[in-house]
Amino acid sequence: MAHGRMKLGGLDRDVREAARWSLEWEDYYGVPVTVTSGKRSWAKQLKLRRNYEKCLKRGEFGKTARCMFPANRPGDSAHNYGWAWDSTTSPQYQRWWDQVRTLAGFSVAPNDRIHAEVPNWRNYR
Repeated sequence: MAHGRMKLGGLDRDVREAARWSLEWEDYYGVPVTVTSGKRSWAKQLKLRRNYEKCLKRGEFGKTARCMFPANRPGDSAHNYGWAWDSTTSPQYQRWWDQVRTLAGFSVAPNDRIHAEVPNWRNYR
């Protein structure tokens, strides 16, 4: 069973249901998944963005644990609208997990594989 499911609570209803569908597959196959983020406040997004910019400036992006993931500006993140969620799994299951979330209707970018979002979400703001 995935850890962190309560982080899905703030998501848009349809997005939450699609995320739960993905996690039902995770449960069925016993794949270890941790939900790390759901809907975010603009303040939380700003904090993540500032960290990302510092990592880039120092040349640490992708090299340290706190510099592993990109972050958009507040208002330019699907998380701010409840249209994205993040989750992690073991590297051996990553391709499978990407495919499950894609089948559920999410877009998963190859450079940010923890992130699953509603495709073309900017068209709905």
